Amino acid sequence: MLTKTNTYSSEKNDLEISHSFSVPENIKSHINDRWFYLYEWIWSQDVKASIERDFLKYIKKLWIVFAVILIIPSAILFLAKDIALFIIFFVWFLWIINFIFIFMLTILAIKRSSILRKNAFVLITDSSISINWKIEKLNNYDINNDWKIAKISELFEEELFKESNIEKTKKSFFKQVMDNIWEWYSFIFRIWKWNSKNSWQLVLLLLALYTVYALSLWLIYFVGIIFVWFFWNILTAINKKILLLKWHKITSINKHFEDIDNYSKLLVNEKENLSNLLTNAMNNDWKDWLLTDINKWLEEINQNADSSINTNIKLKEEINTSEYKEMFNFSIYNSWIKRQIITPLAQISELLSKNLNILSNSKQNIEKQILETTDPSLKWPLVASKTRVEMKIVEIQKHLEKINIYIDKLK
Repeated sequence: MLTKTNTYSSEKNDLEISHSFSVPENIKSHINDRWFYLYEWIWSQDVKASIERDFLKYIKKLWIVFAVILIIPSAILFLAKDIALFIIFFVWFLWIINFIFIFMLTILAIKRSSILRKNAFVLITDSSISINWKIEKLNNYDINNDWKIAKISELFEEELFKESNIEKTKKSFFKQVMDNIWEWYSFIFRIWKWNSKNSWQLVLLLLALYTVYALSLWLIYFVGIIFVWFFWNILTAINKKILLLKWHKITSINKHFEDIDNYSKLLVNEKENLSNLLTNAMNNDWKDWLLTDINKWLEEINQNADSSINTNIKLKEEINTSEYKEMFNFSIYNSWIKRQIITPLAQISELLSKNLNILSNSKQNIEKQILETTDPSLKWPLVASKTRVEMKIVEIQKHLEKINIYIDKLK
């Protein structure tokens, strides 16, 4: 155990100095425990937020261009008294603007979904990293020279293992769009001040058209967001199925690790409860109800031990049959499984052995008293007490043998 820990310590130092990105302490801790960590880098909410941010960015860039193209010809048509052509032009161009933005949203959603499917997870171990479905050795991998990863980090404003800034940027674009809209209101009012006698009709017309355009723009935004929400729910359902298929192996491996962690916690908790029950049993001369409770806890311990063994077997099989096999260090895994499962089981085994010795000594004392007692009326209670102790010994031995078998299987 000490040798393995020391070996891993040097590997952990290599992890810290041999790659071009910083691994947070909590992830290092997981790698130290399990030798790997599954990191959720880009996920559905990140994609949705990036689409909303880019939608605001496009509005910021294009809204004044569309405003000029829409409002000036519309104003000219209105002043020329060509109301029919004015309505047709204004309404149709608004529809075109709607279509352009909705089309942009659709393309964005499809492209970002493709990125999501490849980069939802990053798997990192003591020696390797799996990113964008490629496995790289840490000592040969320079994230700063990986343009694909740089592009993803830029798109989602989230460097690997760092906080995302996308919500801040989205709020900033929202504020800029609002500021720009109010600035152009101010500009139209300034035209009125410059020549209020002759331009009030034009100004009112521009204000009306601009207000309709601004309202339609926000309608596009909010309808677009609703569209994104509906469309994204459909894409999310598709993405989930694809992610389950594409990432099934690694998520399954991760699930097995989590299951073993849970079994370990249960075993530690059950060991404490069993210890208390055995102490109470010895203090209360092994009352029958205590034996029932002890058997119940031992059955649960055996069930969890059996489940942990089956999970351990499945986990090793999945690792050995996966493309990630080269990333894993089984010497560290063996240390982890020993710490998580074998150690609490060994402590339970030791606890049962100790109490089995106490019961065996109790049986010997009763046998000695039976031999020394000549009065039949005093002897039969001793015989009955010996029978009860033997039953308890049989029960404890049965559970002890099972636990020792589990320990041998895990070694």
